[in-house]
Amino acid sequence: MIQDVGENVRETLLGRDTTEGAPVAVGASATLLVATIVAFLAWPALALPMVGAFCFVTALGWLRFQAEIARFLTLVATLLTVLTVAFITVFLFLSALPAVREHGLGLLLIPIQNGDPRWFFWLETVLPADTTYWNPSSGAYSLIPMIWATAVVTVIAGAVAGPLGLFGALFIAEVASDGVRELVKPGVEVLAGIPSIVYGFIGFQVLNGFIQTAFLDDGASFLIAGLVVGVMALPTVVSVGEDALSSVPDSMGDGSIAMGATSWQTMQSISIPAAFSGISAGLILGLGRAIGETMAVAAIMASGTQFANPLFDVFDANATLTSLIATQYGSASESTQTVLFVAGVMLFVIVAGMSVISLTIERRMKAKLRGQT
Repeated sequence: MIQDVGENVRETLLGRDTTEGAPVAVGASATLLVATIVAFLAWPALALPMVGAFCFVTALGWLRFQAEIARFLTLVATLLTVLTVAFITVFLFLSALPAVREHGLGLLLIPIQNGDPRWFFWLETVLPADTTYWNPSSGAYSLIPMIWATAVVTVIAGAVAGPLGLFGALFIAEVASDGVRELVKPGVEVLAGIPSIVYGFIGFQVLNGFIQTAFLDDGASFLIAGLVVGVMALPTVVSVGEDALSSVPDSMGDGSIAMGATSWQTMQSISIPAAFSGISAGLILGLGRAIGETMAVAAIMASGTQFANPLFDVFDANATLTSLIATQYGSASESTQTVLFVAGVMLFVIVAGMSVISLTIERRMKAKLRGQT
């Protein structure tokens, strides 16, 4: 059995047909790579020289054993990606563990009032009392106001990105001509490359005056943040939704047209239901970006840590989980940093869960279109 495992490892690293001398070259590169990782973790000062040695040996191997070295490098790239995600996950959870041990469920409770900690959904918190939720100097570490702010901004962003993303995807996939499609789709995807701080600055400058004039409000609010983040999520929703609509077999739409249905009736009754899984997956991915957005929200809203009063006031402002980390981390004490890592764990779990759900939905859509159950 050990021999079989060795053969599998050899085939994975070198392939079936190997050039004479290639195992030595690949083995040397692999040894130096492992040594580099060990040096990075144990002796950081040696990491850079080890990286140089790895690059030099790998470059020499590339000159003579290009196929084997290329295969090895693709495997290394994949493994390093997995290891990076694993290291980040482990570091995040281990860093948050001290706060969980010290505060426990207190991070998700309203601070103690009259000796009684109150849960968020108690009636008293529908109209929040005048109490301190976040004050590191006095030991008040309640993340509930930031969780609520994150939920409000995400709901507003979903209300923007959902309908606009659906209609944008429908236009590109079903209505636009080939020339217009080749122009519009890259233009939409370019929006994803604009830095988030630029979105936040432009959104605040453009929408702030409008909100002050139209609603007689101070300006910076959940509404502005939700609108800006919704626009930021649009490229994801439109792109994934368009791919889902384009994957619907033409025969389904042609059959509907042949039965006398109009183009809109075909889109409404055939295209959208058939591609609904993919559209919903795009919306979930877009909302995942909305939940994890930091700089745009931090540029728009003040870093308040109190509830909106009342809770449904979209013209109020408060820090979200991401903006709390961005604004508090620089001056945070060690105990506060661990609580901020708890906020990071919450975001990590939520966004990762939404990504898994979207991938599951998209996989089911593809299986459905192929006639599989």
